[in-house]
Amino acid sequence: MQNILLWIPILFLSFSSTAQINTALEGKLDSISVSTEKVDLIVEWANNNYKKYPDQAFEYLQKSLHLSTKIKYHKGIGLSLMRMGVIEKNKENFTNANKLYSEAIKNFNFINDSLGTCKAILNRGNVYLKEDQFNLAINDFFICLKYFEKINDQKLLFAIYNNIGLVYKNLKDYEKSYYYYSKSLNIALKSNSSLYYCYNNLANIFSLQNNYGEALSYYKKNLEILNEEPNKYQLAQTYHNIGSCFFEMRQYSMALEYLNQSLLLKKEIGNKNLTISTLNSLAHVFYAQNNYKDALEYRKKALALAIETKNIEYQKNCNEELFKIFTHLNMADSALHYFSDYELLKDSIFNLKNLKQIAEIQEKYESEKKETQITLLEKVNKSRMWQRNSLIVLLILLIGYAIFIVRSYYINKKTHRLLQLQNERIQWHKTLLDQKNVALSDSNKTKNRLFQIISHDLRSPLASVYNIAQLIKIFIQQRKYQLLEESCHDMEESISNVLSLTDNLLSWSLNQSGKLPYKPAILSLKPLLENNLRTYSSVAKQKNIHLQLLLEETVMVFADRQMLDTVIRNLINNSLKFTKSGGVIAIGLNQSDNFVELWIKDSGIGISEDQIAHLFEIDHSQSYNGTNGEKGNGLGLLLCKQFIEQNKGEIRVESTLNLGTTFRITIPAAENTNEISTILSSNANAN
Repeated sequence: MQNILLWIPILFLSFSSTAQINTALEGKLDSISVSTEKVDLIVEWANNNYKKYPDQAFEYLQKSLHLSTKIKYHKGIGLSLMRMGVIEKNKENFTNANKLYSEAIKNFNFINDSLGTCKAILNRGNVYLKEDQFNLAINDFFICLKYFEKINDQKLLFAIYNNIGLVYKNLKDYEKSYYYYSKSLNIALKSNSSLYYCYNNLANIFSLQNNYGEALSYYKKNLEILNEEPNKYQLAQTYHNIGSCFFEMRQYSMALEYLNQSLLLKKEIGNKNLTISTLNSLAHVFYAQNNYKDALEYRKKALALAIETKNIEYQKNCNEELFKIFTHLNMADSALHYFSDYELLKDSIFNLKNLKQIAEIQEKYESEKKETQITLLEKVNKSRMWQRNSLIVLLILLIGYAIFIVRSYYINKKTHRLLQLQNERIQWHKTLLDQKNVALSDSNKTKNRLFQIISHDLRSPLASVYNIAQLIKIFIQQRKYQLLEESCHDMEESISNVLSLTDNLLSWSLNQSGKLPYKPAILSLKPLLENNLRTYSSVAKQKNIHLQLLLEETVMVFADRQMLDTVIRNLINNSLKFTKSGGVIAIGLNQSDNFVELWIKDSGIGISEDQIAHLFEIDHSQSYNGTNGEKGNGLGLLLCKQFIEQNKGEIRVESTLNLGTTFRITIPAAENTNEISTILSSNANAN
């Protein structure tokens, strides 16, 4: 009773407030004599109040539409129809909204109002986007884009670029989506507004392409924005997104750090559904780390909140994940419990439909019973009782039959579920065994090859160093200084081979153990190439090999400096080994929008097709001697392949025997021009 009394003054105030607004508007309309001005006033009032008072706004817009039609004021007709379409769209009456927008377009076209036409087309495109009619939406948006670029309206261009980017994202054409989102970002940077949403859109595109490094860079820009303009909701979502990226990159400690920050903020906000999503993500991280205890704790918390908020979808997902955790823990009873709940939730809609059908059968036959009773009352009293009893018996039989059907269905469902669970457990154990066997086989191949390299390729140059050291003593005693100089040169070459092999072995072992850090950055290729050419200039001079760098302009790439330097060093060293005296080694590149192709071409002895087929395989790689007897072990090329692929590129080989070999590697191009210019300017200041 007290609650009702509290609502009475609120309703009275709301009604009186609406009445005052209507009275004020009616007073202004009465004071205007020109019909077109009345229409403009109603449209302006509707623009300002349609969100707060949609029904009153729609009613007044109908009046302005009628008045505009009467006086043939086509601009007023178009504006009234367009605003009515917005109200219908907000109510999700998309068919009505599209009809209103199409009529508005006709009226704007009639008076050659291009801006009004394009705004109506833009609104219609937004409705098509809501209905997932992407082809129709993109057609409307490109019509608007052409005009908005012509008049150079930055606000409208910002909206249209974002809309086109969203359509291409839904169509999974991420390259075009990135292109248009970048255009909207350029506008936002000029006006210094809406940057959060632009960075968020671009980060989403990179996440969908599994390019989590780029996605992180944009999410971190949003953190800088939120430090200046705090927004708890946006900050919580940004922390969650960053944590999800680190999870996908398997950097679990960083993922846990950001997800925990997100969880604290979401708890402060009090949005339980948002809290559930972060709890689930934390559980997912612990699950990936095989920390089933913490994963279990967070999944149970998420399930409790999902039950509290009556969110069936979240309940279903939590039960499914809890089943997986208990399966890993070999707790079959608990796993079966949550699997049963998961299946029940999955079938809840079906069950509700069955119960509804039974209720409809009961209602139908109850209705028939009443009709029969009315008919029986009009007939002979002797037959009334018999007919009524027959109907009751029929109804009981139908209900009994329905109960039998439902009961049989659930018994069969439970049996099938138990068999399915047992089968899944068997398949799961089989999959684990297969994975362990494959991993063990790969590990043995790697171990055997490394032992072969250490025992043969590393021992041989060390033995040579030892023998040369012994000879040096003899040459000194015999004062054969010319031979001493040659021996020193041989020792230098052997030590260089040992150091090169040791560097490759160290990089290989660190990479295999996951301890070699991957830190991509924007790099200039030319200094990197020049430095490596200087390193090998003395070797090339000794073999009378000419080194050429066919690169004039500065080209920027996005890669890990240490890995890329190792790749270039190994490829140049490889070309020097297998190129005869008087040969040429040339280095150049081809550039595209997204990648830079670096090629290293030599006039050496070449590689056979059979050797190329197994060039990058650890269990097939063999040792080959260079043109001057230099030792090779194949480990350097294998390391090149792994480093290039880790940097999102690829390596290819083209070779003809006795004519030469070309190694081609692709590296992601640096796309952020602002960052590139900053790096170039800082390098210039340093020089």
